[in-house]
Amino acid sequence: MSTPHILTSIVTAIVPTIIYSILLWWLDRYEKEPLHLLFAAFFWGAIPAIALAVLFEFILAIPFEHSPLGPHMTRLGIAPIVEEPLKALALIGLFFWARHEFDGPLDGIVYGALIGFGFAMTENVLYFLLDNNPSELFWVRSVAFGMNHAFFTSMVGLAFGLVRYRHNLLEETIALLIGLMIAIVLHATHNFLAVGFNMTGLLVSWMVQCSGIVVLFMVAVLSWRHERQWIEHELGEEIHHGIISAYDYNEIASPSQRMRQQADTFFSGGWTDFQRVRRFHHLTTKLAFCKSKLKLADQSHCHTEVDRLRREITALRTTLGRETQKP
Repeated sequence: MSTPHILTSIVTAIVPTIIYSILLWWLDRYEKEPLHLLFAAFFWGAIPAIALAVLFEFILAIPFEHSPLGPHMTRLGIAPIVEEPLKALALIGLFFWARHEFDGPLDGIVYGALIGFGFAMTENVLYFLLDNNPSELFWVRSVAFGMNHAFFTSMVGLAFGLVRYRHNLLEETIALLIGLMIAIVLHATHNFLAVGFNMTGLLVSWMVQCSGIVVLFMVAVLSWRHERQWIEHELGEEIHHGIISAYDYNEIASPSQRMRQQADTFFSGGWTDFQRVRRFHHLTTKLAFCKSKLKLADQSHCHTEVDRLRREITALRTTLGRETQKP
């Protein structure tokens, strides 16, 4: 195996993953998830999940070696049943142990998709290394179906997001099982169509993937609207408390105004002021989310944070030279 072949295999797997991850980062418009959690989700998919999947699939495929189904059994039946629960383990951990950073359906989609992107990246590297012409395989695995694993795992994240504020272990377990079932069925359907029906099957599978991504995007749009309502309602009170100004309020409620302000600050004030403005936007959004969660009886962390966030925002506004609008 030549060095150029190895480099080509790695690059053709990594570059699309970076592009897809940037698009996913943009999708989470108001309160970006912590980088360490995003990295943890991606890392789980890219290394532990796929390593365990390869091991379990090898073991489970042994009984079918001499079966007529042997050549296709791993892809059609074993792979979806093994891979989807393994990918979902990271979502379970995030949901129960980092619940304060899991705000709803959109966060579930983001975390689930990142796990899927990590898994797909490593899987594609392996496929490309074993193929004599990875450039052809690239268009199928990285482009046409580059979002497949992200799509599958995001269904589990979406299911968790829908029960985020239910506070009922039974309902959360049912949501997990339903999300997993959907992910497994979608994965198995893709493999069945791709193996059994050649180009026609690939086309149908691609249409299913695209339809699912459109549905997830619609969920994201609804989540944007819901999160903006949180921000507008909760931060409106902060104007009257003198924590922020009306100008701040309008800036924070609009993703485009946020980006414009951050860009202007970067070019006029440099990196330090840019970081301060970004943190100001983050803290004010977090304040709005915390207040909304308290009203939803979510006491996991927000009851101790509202006053602290107000103090930090006030201090940061002073540093930035923003005058507070008094009620």
